[in-house]
Amino acid sequence: MTRAMVTIEQFEGVKTLLKTKTQAEIMNEHIKYAGQKHWSIDGLNSLTTDQMGLLLYNPNLVTVEPSLEDHLRAAYIGAKSQEFADGLVMAAKLYGINPSIFEGLVEWVPDDQEPAVEPEQA
Repeated sequence: MTRAMVTIEQFEGVKTLLKTKTQAEIMNEHIKYAGQKHWSIDGLNSLTTDQMGLLLYNPNLVTVEPSLEDHLRAAYIGAKSQEFADGLVMAAKLYGINPSIFEGLVEWVPDDQEPAVEPEQA
């Protein structure tokens, strides 16, 4: 049986489309505009016909992977040094991701090579 892996953005994007269109309408449009920038929701234009079909008709056969932002946040929280964390911020910028996704995740102990500590909850 065919399985597919998609990003959380693609999974959520299809759920959003289903609020205004039927499964058949979405599938027909996806086939009609294959290879074109038809969908305005990030990631949907890169879905194959098989992936879209599974998302629409058999979502239980789809594995949703964390987004790049989720991976960057997790790496930032687990960073062992300020330099590594700064590198993750630069990588986010290179990928067009707003670095504000890191704000408030961790506090760094000044002038120390200690790992990040979670900020106090006020």
